[in-house]
Amino acid sequence: MCGINGIIKFDKKIIEDKEIITMNEIISHRGPDDSGFLIENNVALGHVRLSILDLSENGHQPMCYKNVKLTFNGEIYNFKQIRKELEKDLYTFNSESDTEVVLKMYHRRGIDFINDLNGMFSMAILDKEKNKLFLIRDRLGIKPCYYFSDNNNFIFSSEQKAILECKHLDFNIDKESLLEYLTFLYIPNPNTMFKEVKQVKPGHYLQIDLQTGEIEEIKYWEVETGDYIKKDLSSIVDEIDDELNRAIKLRMVSDVPLAGLLSGGVDSSLICSIASKYIEPNSQLRTYSISHNGKGSYFDETEYALRVSSKYNTKHTVYEIDYEDVFSKLKDMIYHLDNPCADPSVFLNYYISDKVKEEVSVCLSGLGGDELFGGYSRYQALLFNENIKRIPKFARDMVVKILSNIKENRTTSVGNRIRKINKLLKSIDSSNGESYKKIISYADFKLKRTKPINKAGKDINNVLKFDIENYMVDDLLNLSDKMSMAHALELRVPFLDHKLVELAFKVKTKYKLNLKEQKIILKKLAEKYVDKDIIYRRKQGFTAPIEIYLKSLNFDVLKKDIIENKFIKKFIKKEYLINTLNAFYVENKDFSLQVYALIVLKNWFDIFGKYSNGMEAK
Repeated sequence: MCGINGIIKFDKKIIEDKEIITMNEIISHRGPDDSGFLIENNVALGHVRLSILDLSENGHQPMCYKNVKLTFNGEIYNFKQIRKELEKDLYTFNSESDTEVVLKMYHRRGIDFINDLNGMFSMAILDKEKNKLFLIRDRLGIKPCYYFSDNNNFIFSSEQKAILECKHLDFNIDKESLLEYLTFLYIPNPNTMFKEVKQVKPGHYLQIDLQTGEIEEIKYWEVETGDYIKKDLSSIVDEIDDELNRAIKLRMVSDVPLAGLLSGGVDSSLICSIASKYIEPNSQLRTYSISHNGKGSYFDETEYALRVSSKYNTKHTVYEIDYEDVFSKLKDMIYHLDNPCADPSVFLNYYISDKVKEEVSVCLSGLGGDELFGGYSRYQALLFNENIKRIPKFARDMVVKILSNIKENRTTSVGNRIRKINKLLKSIDSSNGESYKKIISYADFKLKRTKPINKAGKDINNVLKFDIENYMVDDLLNLSDKMSMAHALELRVPFLDHKLVELAFKVKTKYKLNLKEQKIILKKLAEKYVDKDIIYRRKQGFTAPIEIYLKSLNFDVLKKDIIENKFIKKFIKKEYLINTLNAFYVENKDFSLQVYALIVLKNWFDIFGKYSNGMEAK
């Protein structure tokens, strides 16, 4: 796991060593073990390395073979199988790294080689013979890749901040991205908070002609819905079991110690249970979880994590989180996130990554199970949609009015249930797509480029696809990558193996969820590995008690800090700010995430506002 950087100057100006070295230094936290760069005429490639496979100097990057140069971030889990095929074609190898396999696979097959890769990656391939550079992102967008482009420059990096530090470039705040952030709590790809900085889309690559400066965006993968498996539930469970075992076994290839995050929920319990089968003989899988005592007790799942650990004899460590300490590091988290993201799980990801890195450099995560197999109540809400629409609107409004007298919150069972019912009743619309947009929205702005879910209909799989392509990439994967790499920890996500993803989308919705149960088929699979009372219990989720934290803040000070921030004043109406803050602090409404989003935004402007053209941070 590493970080990549690159510079292309179409105006043929000389690239100074310090330009690419500075970019490497800015993202050095991603790769503390080694760094390197090369400059070829008007192109520079940079790399920082976290050594996971082949710890020797033979894995140094950028790596070169004949006329091909490569800077690579990620892991290719099937590289050993690919290497065997290349050796049959008389390719020889100087290292045991997957990077060299990627390099020579491209030399052998050209850009089509990416279809044979199983892994997570962002990479740049400089082909001197074709005079082109290829900038490639993995199918699911697990690894980040940002770029800037104008008539004279093309700059790319694993992290946006390295691009922003290029002093000769101009950046401007994208107002539409700001509205998208306030609406969804993250910014949907390919956009960022700056108009001039974009992301390579998941499952895409850019082809840059070094002579003409022409940039072509090419899609090489997309998950398809429909064409569902015509088998009974038991047979599909067995098929998913085989694929998940394969995905986990592949992701246990490492030359350094490997562990698993074990929260005690279904997804992480399933991953760690299966992973324990493939640990080396006479060894224990190390597992880690967080204890939420006191303020966060509603989210605590320690007892279930310990039971799974005991059953599979893992070496388990429980870290009791100190929220005051973690919340005090909010600015550091926002700095590493690059773009504002108001998901409270960022605190837990930051904290556990810091702790786990003390012992290991690679960790398995259960991320993706909910999105693939229907693990959120908002998906069930869409199933309610057709039935509730038959109830007259005045009757629905009456229920909302009655429930408004009961306090909503996210830290008690009753309060959380009331919150969800209110959200459901207020989101009813003519189509599932429009209803879902209301369910996932936290503000009512008229967005120009919101991605509609026009194909949603009654098939929830299309909504799951929407979340995989947006929420998963720009919220969950983004914060997971940035918080883990802030501490030089590599996270691997078996559920997002692309073959398993393709299989999951061939499973009919009725096997995923109904009005009574979520993740039906995944829970049925989990019965093979985990006790039923762990599987069939209240979902708690991997999040932090943000509401309790916000209530501890001084309202008057917070209000002043947000309303008087020079950037926020420039882009957001004062009326919206006051209404949002009062809704939470004065009216006791469920506006904790909206308030938290403003706090994140204020701190983001304090850190990154200085890069905005013509403005300086307050």
